[in-house]
Amino acid sequence: MIKNLQIKTCVIDMDKMKKLGIIGIGNWGKNLIRDMSKISCVKKCSSLGNSKNISWLKKKYPSIQHTCNLKEIFDDKEIDAVIIATPINTHYNLVKKALLAKKHVFVEKPLSSTLSNAEELIKIAKKNNRLLFVGHIFIFNEILKKIIQISKRENITHVNFVWNKFGTFDEDIFLNLVSHDLSIILTLFGKPKKIKLVNAFGFISKCDIVTLILELPNNKKCQIHVNRCSNHKQKHVTIFTQKNIYIWDDHRLYKNNKKSSSFGLVFESKHTPLETECKEFIKRLNESKISFESANLAKDVIQVIQKLK
Repeated sequence: MIKNLQIKTCVIDMDKMKKLGIIGIGNWGKNLIRDMSKISCVKKCSSLGNSKNISWLKKKYPSIQHTCNLKEIFDDKEIDAVIIATPINTHYNLVKKALLAKKHVFVEKPLSSTLSNAEELIKIAKKNNRLLFVGHIFIFNEILKKIIQISKRENITHVNFVWNKFGTFDEDIFLNLVSHDLSIILTLFGKPKKIKLVNAFGFISKCDIVTLILELPNNKKCQIHVNRCSNHKQKHVTIFTQKNIYIWDDHRLYKNNKKSSSFGLVFESKHTPLETECKEFIKRLNESKISFESANLAKDVIQVIQKLK
């Protein structure tokens, strides 16, 4: 029999937590509401008025207010930060309005559609001393941290990205999909020395299949292939070093030493990239010094894309 059992409870002071406003409650917006609600206070959400999304919010999160008027979020003095999960062509205007309203900002990638707009937004963020955080989610995958560790002891010579899926035809394939791979490359190696568009085909939209070849610093090579007309969903990153071959497959990392006939599991993520990303945003939100690391990476991604067009 256990005597004098004491159970310690953790009391969260909601008044001291940063209050968030979220714009966009589509598929990805719902994910952000779910994960942000676990670690912060989501006070208010705004959408264009989709009745199904509004009903979902009221049923799932009755304490979160809903409004179709964006001004209510920008003018709310209790809201510290605005999270934007809307179509790409809306990012620039919404981010700008949020920053001018003295709000910190988390915006889904890309930061904007053009380099000049991205540079303008960063200037506004710096002038107002506000955090500008961009959701390049793959750089928050624990697998990438593991690959960075590997790169310090093994010389990476080649990287091959393959992404097959179906959908998102209403968005630019470079800004919406290729940007993910570029964010990983820039994080690992810095800006490419050369980039060549090998193939670009359009079937359902203007461009649905692309292949890129990149020359990276220190004679490293990279190939990116994205196909959004595939019936098989797959995203693989193959990393070649002088010693081993690694395959990054979702939340798992596999290894082959070039002698074995199979790959063995060497690492598995414990947390989803979105969980890690949300925690990182809240962490930076609470820091005394504003970091522009995320915004600068987003700007560099757009700069590389713009050179391809």
